[in-house]
Amino acid sequence: MSRNRYAILIFCSLSALYFFSIFHRVGVAVIALDIMNEFRTDASLLGLMSSMYFFPYAVAQIPVGVMLDRIGIRKTVSMLSLIACVGSILFSFSPSIEALTLGRAMVGFGVGGFYVSSLKAIAVWFKPGRFATLTGALTAIGNIGGLLASSPLALLSLALGWRYSFLLISFFMLFFTGVAWLVIKEEDASSFRSQGSITCDLRTVFSKGEFLKLTLVPLFVYGFFISFQGLWGGPFLMDVYGMSKPTAGNFLLFIALGFMIFLPIAGFISDKMQRRKPVLITGILLSLLFWGIMYAAGRSMGAYVLMSMLFLLGISFGFSNIYMTVSKELFTTDICGTAMACYNTFAFIGAGFFQYFMGFLLDITYGGTRIFASYQLIFLIGVVLIALSLIVAILSRETFSAAPVCPA
Repeated sequence: MSRNRYAILIFCSLSALYFFSIFHRVGVAVIALDIMNEFRTDASLLGLMSSMYFFPYAVAQIPVGVMLDRIGIRKTVSMLSLIACVGSILFSFSPSIEALTLGRAMVGFGVGGFYVSSLKAIAVWFKPGRFATLTGALTAIGNIGGLLASSPLALLSLALGWRYSFLLISFFMLFFTGVAWLVIKEEDASSFRSQGSITCDLRTVFSKGEFLKLTLVPLFVYGFFISFQGLWGGPFLMDVYGMSKPTAGNFLLFIALGFMIFLPIAGFISDKMQRRKPVLITGILLSLLFWGIMYAAGRSMGAYVLMSMLFLLGISFGFSNIYMTVSKELFTTDICGTAMACYNTFAFIGAGFFQYFMGFLLDITYGGTRIFASYQLIFLIGVVLIALSLIVAILSRETFSAAPVCPA
C-alpha cells in the first residue's frame, strides 16, 4: 500500500477515536440535571465531577507527548484508549457520585492521548503546509461527537436512560480501538523520534518565552468555551429560558455546528495565507464578542438570536483553535509531540478549573437559585479573561515562516 493511502487510513482511524473524546467531553451538559436529581447533588459537586474529565486529561498530556516521541503513535493510542473504554463502562454502571467521578477521570486520562497523537500523525505523514487544514478537518470530524452529544444524546437518554446511552458509546469506542491497532503504521524515519532525554525535551519546551506567553490563550479561551458547551450551557438554557432537555440540546447543537463548519475553513485560510496570527486574533475577538453580548443581553434573547449567538461561540473557537498549529511550529518535528502535549495541558487545566469554578459561583450567589444574575457574573469574568488572551495574541509573533527545521 502506498504511503498516501497509509496516511489517509491512519488519519481516519484517529479521527474516529477523537470523536469519542469530544462526545464524552460535552455529553454531560444534556444529562446534567438527570445526574443532579439521581445522586441528589448540587452544582459545585456536579461541576467537580464533570471537571474530572479535564484534570486527568491535562495530567496525561506530557506523558503522552513523551510516549509519542519515543514509542510511537500506535502503542500510545491503543493503551490509553483501553483505559478510556474501562472508564466509560464504569461511568455507565456507577452506583455513587464517587464512582461516577472515577469513571469520568479514567475516560479523561484515556482520551487524553487522542488529539495530540492525531496531530503528531499529521506532522509525520503529511506535508507541513497542510498541517492547519488537516488539523481543522480532524477536529471537525471529531466534533461530530459534539453534535451527537447534544439533542441526539438527549433523545437517546430519554429512550434508554443516560446509563445505557453511555454504555452503548463504550462498546463502539472499544470496537474502534481495535480498528486503530490494526490500521496504524509507524513511520520508521528517525527524524520523527526524539534523540534527546525527556528532561532535555521538556526544558527546551518550557524555556521558550513565546510558548509560555501563549499558554494563556488555551487556558482562558478554551477553558470558558468548553465549560459552557460541555456543562453549564445546558443548565443555563433550562434555568434562564425554561427549556426542556431536548430543546436545550437542540440549541447547544449550534455551538458544535459553528465549530465543526468553521474550524476546517479557518485552517484552510491560515495555510493559504501562510499566516497564523490573524486567524488566532479573529477567533479571540469573536469569543470576546460572544461573552460581552451574553453579559449585556443574555437574559432576553429571542430564539433565533440565541441560536445565532451559540453558533457564534462555535465559530469563535473554530478560529481560535489555530493555537495548536502555533504550538507545533514553535518546535522541530522530533519533539512536536511533547510540545503540543505540554501546550494542550493548559487548555484542560483551564477547562477543569472553570467547570468547577462556574458551579461554585452558581452555588454561592443568590442563594444557589441559578438565576440569570448568577450566570451574568460568569459572563463578566469571561469578558475580562478573554480580553487578556487577546492582548497576549496581539503581542505574539507569527510562526508560519519561522517554524524550526527538524535536525537530520
